[in-house]
Amino acid sequence: MLKFGVKSAILGTAVYYTVEKGVWKDSSTSSELYNELEKGVSPYVGELKKQVPYELPPLPSNDKVSYLCKHYWNTGVKATFRFLINLPDHATNAVTKTYNSLSAALEPVEPSSKSSDGKK
Repeated sequence: MLKFGVKSAILGTAVYYTVEKGVWKDSSTSSELYNELEKGVSPYVGELKKQVPYELPPLPSNDKVSYLCKHYWNTGVKATFRFLINLPDHATNAVTKTYNSLSAALEPVEPSSKSSDGKK
């Protein structure tokens, strides 16, 4: 239960921070935040480049981030509607399987033809 509480606190903090910083506002606010983040991270990236023996890829441009956000959003919307379209079929299958399983479990057991001492 403690793990769930810690995970919930981290998630809540992340959501609060992103809302407070304006990630979920209009695109110009999000773009400004991205540029601010890029400027803030740049000195640390320079230090990291000195310590890491290979070249790190550059941060994605705003256009790429915007495209990826739109792409994954649209993918999520399509998957949601695909699920909703198939929901009646899935619900029917689940109810049928549940009914069949319960019917099989509740069938009366036929008494054995032998008595407990092995005689008929």
